[in-house]
Amino acid sequence: MRSFELRFASTRFSSARLSTAAHVVVATSAFAWLSATSTLGAQDAPPSTPPQATASETAPDARKARAEAFLGELEKTATTIDSVSGAITLEKFDALVEETERRFGRIVLDRKDEKRRIAIRFDEFIDGSGRSDKSVQHFIIADGWLCEQDYKNKSFTKRQIVKPGEDFDPLALGEGPVPLPIGQKKSEVLARFDVTETELPLDIPLLGSLRDVAALRLVPKSGTPMAKDHENIDLFYDRMTLVPVGVVMREKNGNRTVARISKPVVNGEVKAEDRALLEIPTPDPKEWAIDVKPLAGSN
Repeated sequence: MRSFELRFASTRFSSARLSTAAHVVVATSAFAWLSATSTLGAQDAPPSTPPQATASETAPDARKARAEAFLGELEKTATTIDSVSGAITLEKFDALVEETERRFGRIVLDRKDEKRRIAIRFDEFIDGSGRSDKSVQHFIIADGWLCEQDYKNKSFTKRQIVKPGEDFDPLALGEGPVPLPIGQKKSEVLARFDVTETELPLDIPLLGSLRDVAALRLVPKSGTPMAKDHENIDLFYDRMTLVPVGVVMREKNGNRTVARISKPVVNGEVKAEDRALLEIPTPDPKEWAIDVKPLAGSN
């Protein structure tokens, strides 16, 4: 069975720095992708709903202008999301062998003292033939470290990805596990991507149940880190809350990664078992193979 790969969409997490640690896509966070039934805390009034396009407003320039205006709305509401927990489905299509692998689990995000932590724990894997495996993989990004705990192989890897004292947000575009403009300035997104409106893909069943979403397509600009391997990233947001509901990342070789979060809790009470996923564990070295690598020059 091939391991399910999580990719980072950033040169910050180069292979030299991560070594054998997993790379995360989700396409996001992140992220941070919330279903259309999500609600913000009662103290947060819902933002304005992006306008619907009319027949006379479908020209490319108009679609681009609306997309850029929407990025401005996202920048304004980014600070309203302090915690997220929910079920995550991650799907990867391998164009070479024409097979789709899926993972199912939990995602938890928390912001404490203006710093975000994110954890993803996968409990079930389905390979391209449809065979299911209950092996567990647990990923944590917290306090400048990326950790992976593989329960099947009893291995624990911990990589320092940011030196102490450096600012790091695992949801920021180009910084962490999810290529999403959450907590990112509109100007920084537009500096790296051409952004326009798009539509829900009809060929991806995982996103087929989404309703009333705003959809953006991000195309990496020439010369940026993602431009070499990636065709585009589609982001889907609930129109009422302006929170992400799904991600599609397409690579130039035909590979595709899709992510969807369902039944999320946003800015509500995070269950103790979910919050525990954010804590970096200390496995017993008698039972686990442990590999910890700080950055060169870090104390």
